[in-house]
Amino acid sequence: MKTTPLLLSLLALTAFAEDAKPAAAAVPVAPKAAEAGKPADANKTVQVETLTSDGKTFVLVKIIGDPQAFANFQNDVQTIGQEQQQVAQVKQLAELALTTPEREARIRELETKFNRLKADNETMAKTYGFDLTRQYVIVPTKVVVLTNLTNEDYIKLAASAGFKAESVLNAGDKKFLIRESVSGAAEVEAFKLQLQRILEAKRGLQQLVDAQPRFTKDEDKKKIEEAIAKTKGDVDTATGEFKKTHGYDIPTEFNLQTAEAKLYTLLSDDEKKNLDKAAESKKDGEAKKDAPATK
Repeated sequence: MKTTPLLLSLLALTAFAEDAKPAAAAVPVAPKAAEAGKPADANKTVQVETLTSDGKTFVLVKIIGDPQAFANFQNDVQTIGQEQQQVAQVKQLAELALTTPEREARIRELETKFNRLKADNETMAKTYGFDLTRQYVIVPTKVVVLTNLTNEDYIKLAASAGFKAESVLNAGDKKFLIRESVSGAAEVEAFKLQLQRILEAKRGLQQLVDAQPRFTKDEDKKKIEEAIAKTKGDVDTATGEFKKTHGYDIPTEFNLQTAEAKLYTLLSDDEKKNLDKAAESKKDGEAKKDAPATK
């Protein structure tokens, strides 16, 4: 099969899906304000905020400041991901085409999908300060715990003394009660881990309870009863500590919504070198400024 220029240009897309995967979250360092929406430029006197993850350096490019904006970001990333998969699939079909008409039809389809992907990726770059050819890290800095409100629940809540409208989040035709908000990157991470441990312990307890009827021997019955009692004690302790700290029991059903987040994108080796060079120059300049004058 003859390889067209379009197919050659699309070979670069094989790196798209892998490079666009979010890296593992890391704790931010050097907490200085970054210019939102713009990658670091070491040739300018712009203070930047960076973090490290797996030995790589990421720079802050965007602060996502509300739940809807974060939901939009997740939707945009999902859309780009789906378009990447479609391009890769059609590209493969074009390469495997056995007849010229089929190959030409696939190439036309491929060009249409590729142009859509390219345009959407450029829009991402303008909106968020990076495109999906780079790895990125999302660090949630605020989350809210939401529980669903029926219309009846909302009417009762709104009629109660001390009701605050800001305690309810409206999402289309649905309403959610904001049970708690947690702010700070470290605080959010700790809160998520605490919730995860409790929920996993509850699932483990339920699995033991479900398995209990299968044990018929006295010795086995005793062991499973002891395991259930111990696990239940762990769950009760963990949920009690949660209520003491947060002022409410963990709801049976709830949503954990990211309300604010920082978006970091991976620096290239050259960008990292320029950033380090600029930081070193600034450090030397401050040292000379603070040095005592010689007589």
